[in-house]
Amino acid sequence: MKTLKAKALTPEGFARYGAYQNLLDTDDLAKKSIMPPFGFFPDVMTLEFGGSPTVSVCSVKKGDKNIVAFMEAHAHTCEGLLPIDGDVIIYVGAAFGAAFGAPEHWSTDQLEAFIVPKGTFVKLNSLVIHGSQYAIDADEVHLLCMLPARTFNNDMLSSMVMDDDKKVELTI
Repeated sequence: MKTLKAKALTPEGFARYGAYQNLLDTDDLAKKSIMPPFGFFPDVMTLEFGGSPTVSVCSVKKGDKNIVAFMEAHAHTCEGLLPIDGDVIIYVGAAFGAAFGAPEHWSTDQLEAFIVPKGTFVKLNSLVIHGSQYAIDADEVHLLCMLPARTFNNDMLSSMVMDDDKKVELTI
């Protein structure tokens, strides 16, 4: 099994997969806001939902190992993730072009992993491979997950990684 080291989020390193914003950094929010700085920061990020947005919650528990054995992507919508009470590792990759193509051709070889600090909202563009998040500094972390209603049923491409030698362990 291979290992993949998670790296810090940077605008350059993450731009091909989407965008992110630390929602707890009021100085940075103020720089980007159309409003005078008085504690309200509207329209921090635009999300392209193909349907009615919903708020869901993911709960992830810290494990001995962070193994990628499942990959998913959405063809028609972005996804928003916000770790609420702890830092997490996420993994991402491109689900289009010669590198990946259809889910049965996806490979863990092209994945990248990032550390997402609590309070940092991450927008994953459509056709970005991703999957479970992994708790780093807490036994359990809750994440706000924003998607159109029933995306898991009507816009989810997925692939299971069955061979142990093709799975990847995420580390920090």
